[in-house]
Amino acid sequence: MNGPRVLIRGWMDFPGGPEQVEMLLDARSGIVSALASRGEIAVPPDTPVREYDASARILPGDVNAHSHPEQSVYVDHVDPSWGLAEWCRKTIYRHSVELSPEHIRLGCCRAFSRMLARGVTTAVVSFYCHNRRGNELDREVIRAARDTGIRLYFGRMHYDLVLREAYPEKKASQESYYETIAAYETAFLELFTEVGDDPMVAVAPSLHSFHANSLEAIAHGIRLGADLGRLVQFHLSEDEGDVALCLDRYGMRPVQVLDRLVHNGEVPGLSHLLVSDGIWTDSLEKDLMAAHGIRLVLDPRMNRRMKAGRADLSGYLERNVALYLGTDGEASNEDLSIEGERRFLANDFPEVDPVLLRDLGRRDFPFSGCRLGNLAPGYCADLKIVDAAGVRDVYVGGRLTVSGGKLLTLDPARDIEDPLRELLSGW
Repeated sequence: MNGPRVLIRGWMDFPGGPEQVEMLLDARSGIVSALASRGEIAVPPDTPVREYDASARILPGDVNAHSHPEQSVYVDHVDPSWGLAEWCRKTIYRHSVELSPEHIRLGCCRAFSRMLARGVTTAVVSFYCHNRRGNELDREVIRAARDTGIRLYFGRMHYDLVLREAYPEKKASQESYYETIAAYETAFLELFTEVGDDPMVAVAPSLHSFHANSLEAIAHGIRLGADLGRLVQFHLSEDEGDVALCLDRYGMRPVQVLDRLVHNGEVPGLSHLLVSDGIWTDSLEKDLMAAHGIRLVLDPRMNRRMKAGRADLSGYLERNVALYLGTDGEASNEDLSIEGERRFLANDFPEVDPVLLRDLGRRDFPFSGCRLGNLAPGYCADLKIVDAAGVRDVYVGGRLTVSGGKLLTLDPARDIEDPLRELLSGW
């Protein structure tokens, strides 16, 4: 079934009701070649056909637009009652400096395999655990994506501030992430060149936040993304601390600081910013986000579990801010399901139109070579087949990656969980 082409026959939901369709997936180009009503596509007689009955639906694969997959190594070592500060202290600041290539690869394989099983076909990653190793650990994230078969938008994150007053474990971790602007650009461009035009992996600049980046680094990262035509990920107002920091340091709130960079000519624009969380923005900041075309990723279940606050979904919808959904790290969430985020928001915002919530996160997402988030000719051939029991099959780039709910690329127990359990036995 993983030959150069496959014809999918089944049912899709349209505004007028469900319709029987057929779709030709081309694994060589990784795109949807054709989509039409059943029986209308002329294909060679030897093209394999995969049929789905009316109990199942064909849907676009989900884009997890904000994730830290290496944090899946902490899943069995966290207490759900921890708030954000305690969680950071007992996970990333306790263990970051000891993370090896094997920790990163297996942690990411765990995360990516679980995403795929839940219908996520693209992981948008912010990765900051460089640990003074250049791109050695970054390459393990990419390796894990290739091994599992997920599509990867890899944000190589810049982190250039170390808090002198931080407690020892936090300071040591921040020092392991730290890179000067020049060192970051050299390492980023090396990785960007290595990956090249890989149809399944895109490398992009990424920034951490106002509390982990200097303003010079923020402007540099935004310019670099604009020059390369890549989205730049950035944690925005995940907690009140960033608001207080910006008011104290710059005399204005976070989005106003970004707006000032544009007005001063330090960056060409902000429409390629992909910010996450956006919990503590005020009305003016939301207006500025809409005016600049800033994209926002909501991480609602992580925000609740980390006691970070609640993003103003209605305020963003009213301003037509482009919204996506993410999960952050698995250890700070319930699981890695984007559909789970939709269901959570439907319960948390009963006043919002259910149709808007059903389609949340299914907006076009740019990728090198094709677009994501829809099923139409020319789009990436990333889709999931769902029925009453959940996700049945998953295709990424036209290739069957999950069948009957089971990952085909790796054996999760033998290839991931067993070696990871042994690796973490000393924690």
